[in-house]
Amino acid sequence: MLEVVGMMSLVCLLLLVLALFSSVKETISNAIKLGFYINLLLLFMMLVNDQVEMVFLKWEWLKVGNYSLTFSFRYDMYTCCFFVVALYVTWNILVFSLYYMSTDPRSHLFCKYLGLFLIAMLLLVSAESLFQLLVGWEGVGIMSYLLISWWYGRSDANTAALQAILYNRVGDIGLIIVLVWALLSLGSWTFTSLYSTHPLNLFFLFGVVLASAGKSAQLGLHPWLPAAMEGPTPVSSLLHSSTMVVAGVFLLIRFSPIILMNAQIQTGVFLMGSMTTLFSALCALGQNDLKKIVAFSTASQLGLMVTAVGAGVPQLAFLHICMHAFFKAMLFMCSGSYIHGLQNEQDIRKMGSLAPASPITSSCLFIGSAALMGVPFLAGFFSKDPIIEAINISNMNSWGISIVLLATSFTAIYSFRLFYYALGSWNRMVSLQPLNEDYILLTNSLQRLGYGSIVAGVIFIKLLVPNQTTILSLPLDLKIAAITVTLLGVLTAWDTMKLLHTGPVVVPYISFEVQVGYYPLTMHNIMPKMWFNLGESYQMQVMDRGWAEMALPQGISKNSNALANLVGLTQTSLIKMYMGLIVMVLVGSSIAMIYG
Repeated sequence: MLEVVGMMSLVCLLLLVLALFSSVKETISNAIKLGFYINLLLLFMMLVNDQVEMVFLKWEWLKVGNYSLTFSFRYDMYTCCFFVVALYVTWNILVFSLYYMSTDPRSHLFCKYLGLFLIAMLLLVSAESLFQLLVGWEGVGIMSYLLISWWYGRSDANTAALQAILYNRVGDIGLIIVLVWALLSLGSWTFTSLYSTHPLNLFFLFGVVLASAGKSAQLGLHPWLPAAMEGPTPVSSLLHSSTMVVAGVFLLIRFSPIILMNAQIQTGVFLMGSMTTLFSALCALGQNDLKKIVAFSTASQLGLMVTAVGAGVPQLAFLHICMHAFFKAMLFMCSGSYIHGLQNEQDIRKMGSLAPASPITSSCLFIGSAALMGVPFLAGFFSKDPIIEAINISNMNSWGISIVLLATSFTAIYSFRLFYYALGSWNRMVSLQPLNEDYILLTNSLQRLGYGSIVAGVIFIKLLVPNQTTILSLPLDLKIAAITVTLLGVLTAWDTMKLLHTGPVVVPYISFEVQVGYYPLTMHNIMPKMWFNLGESYQMQVMDRGWAEMALPQGISKNSNALANLVGLTQTSLIKMYMGLIVMVLVGSSIAMIYG
């Protein structure tokens, strides 16, 4: 049974690869749709037969001495669930792309790139060996660079793509550390051999955390994520929902059995995630670009997933990955629909009262924002609230727990602010804009993701949360902590919106949020200038124009008179001077030979 599941999933990957060679744009979306139905059937077969363990399919690619490079496919509940979610979400994004990129002369190539992006992510998720994981890891990195810089005629798009690839290179150093250590110490790159090795080197675990921090844009390596909004909206939707950014979190989930054995690394992961979720939520409060608000919300939710791994509940982190994919892809598609209809206007201050003109998009935006906030019985509620409950009862850093709860209230504030400015209040557009929803490709894809954002939580929580989980009796205040801070955030946002729209109000100084914590200013402006000035001062002025010139050209010219006088003392053309010098040399040599 398990072998059949593995082989059928492998056949789905092969179908996706073959679809890339078709000259018809719809072929790729149809292949992904077929792959979704096949994997949904396979998942159902596994559940009916109560087979949730794993199966390995190996294919030897290259043999070097006693070591062989193999493509090893690992099929467990994580892999099967992610295949279903990623194929479903990507199918709808590709359908949306046919509408959004209909006027682009290279739209066919664009759809192929999206298909390659998905294939690389599926290879990464199903990897049993670090070699295959590296192939998928670099694949999603390369495709993200090509897709972010799709409109390469814009300098901002090229800069954002370079920024993404350079920040990910820093994180990839960690993956290189993992590969080298595993090969030299174990002689094997399989997860099975890594799981059976206890304890693993602290340097190895640091490499895992660094790799995940780069790919999932954790604090310190985060600026590339909002900058990636320069790409087309379907790219942002796929990048933030089910491919590139969740690869780092998935890496932590794969290594979670090892991470949870090391208290120092586990605490570091917990604090890294909690600080990321608070910082990103804080930055989202001051943004006015529609896509950047959603982008910073992605960074905040990624931090929450990492925090869940650090709290010892990686299955809940994976559940949040699956739930987050539905409503985050839908939020970006709603944003793209508005931007497309408003002639590329992205400032939420120039929108308002869009619901009558676009009822389906507005309804989906409301559902996505509510799911993001964790409104009960939507998809986000079934993954976000259990994570916060698990954090509340964990023995980790209490400061980290406090900032996660604070970030949860901020999530409600910026989600409500986005909804209010885009759909509520009054029309603030400069002129009448040609909003139009008479596109089946747009409305059908949005509605399918809306249905997923409503019902997916009920389905997947039964699959991913083990039945043998210990039942805990929590106090009422801890049980409703997430809902309480969400309600407080909504009330705060509502009072703030009313205050800003009822009279002249002095807005507080929010430069920290608007300038993204001054990180881009510091790292991309102040630090390069500082290093440039140091290089000019020390390298050019002290070394090149200082020591080097004083020792050679200027030093020789300044001391030429002294050297000429010294030579003049010896070159007198007198025999007694020459004889005296010869005697002095002989005496000195004799003394050196005697006492040497």
